Amino acid sequence: MKSKWKDTPLLHKIVTIVSILTSLSVFVLAVLQMFDIWNQAINICVPLMGIIMLCQAYIQWNTSRKVAYFSIGTAIFVFICAIVVFFVK
Repeated sequence: MKSKWKDTPLLHKIVTIVSILTSLSVFVLAVLQMFDIWNQAINICVPLMGIIMLCQAYIQWNTSRKVAYFSIGTAIFVFICAIVVFFVK
């Protein structure tokens, strides 16, 4: 069942907007990295993908717990990889 935007709680709206803005930022940073405009953009892009996964986990928590748990696990994996890559470089 779909709910209307005006009927959703404020925190859900905020998380949705943060997720959209973060997704756009990841896209822009990926384009900057691909065209060698900014060589270190991937160092910011990867943790932002973890934030997107956490936002998705929050959004999916009430409708599908399995998807939410998978998103949390993926976010943890992304953050661990980002930390390891940060300290290896």
